[in-house]
Amino acid sequence: MDINNWVHSITGGIHVVFSIIGLITGGYILLARKGTGKHKKIGYVFSIALLIVNISALFIYDFNDGKISVFHFLIPVSLFFMIYGMYPMIIKSRKKNKLVRHIIGMNGAAIGLWAAGATEYFVRELSSGLNKNELILYSTLISIPFAILITISITYNIKKYTTETSKKD
Repeated sequence: MDINNWVHSITGGIHVVFSIIGLITGGYILLARKGTGKHKKIGYVFSIALLIVNISALFIYDFNDGKISVFHFLIPVSLFFMIYGMYPMIIKSRKKNKLVRHIIGMNGAAIGLWAAGATEYFVRELSSGLNKNELILYSTLISIPFAILITISITYNIKKYTTETSKKD
């Protein structure tokens, strides 16, 4: 893996660094015990990293001949999931569905970042010699398992954590 394949500017460097922070903290959040003080602190680090990743992505056009790419169209999706998941926690909502919204949003945001990272790796490292249609096809094929993983993770976590919460009440 050649870093020159990934970083072409200061913005690209910021994007890569905060992507790595997001991947690590998002992975931790998905795997670690939920609802702890550590979960909350690392969750905020993840959210800030994801925000910086999305903002910096707006200024990166190096691998699509200076044009908007599919990654740019996914920025609103990524931000939607993050906001959808964080909003009920930030405003301290008392609605019953706040935990479900948090789970849906943050699972979508964290696994979505992993999907973007896997697709980005493919595009930058493994795609030499492919035409644009083949790139789109393979990128889609890479994304499908992540979409399935998001669905499974959300379903599992909603079942697990809403059942635990109702037992405490």
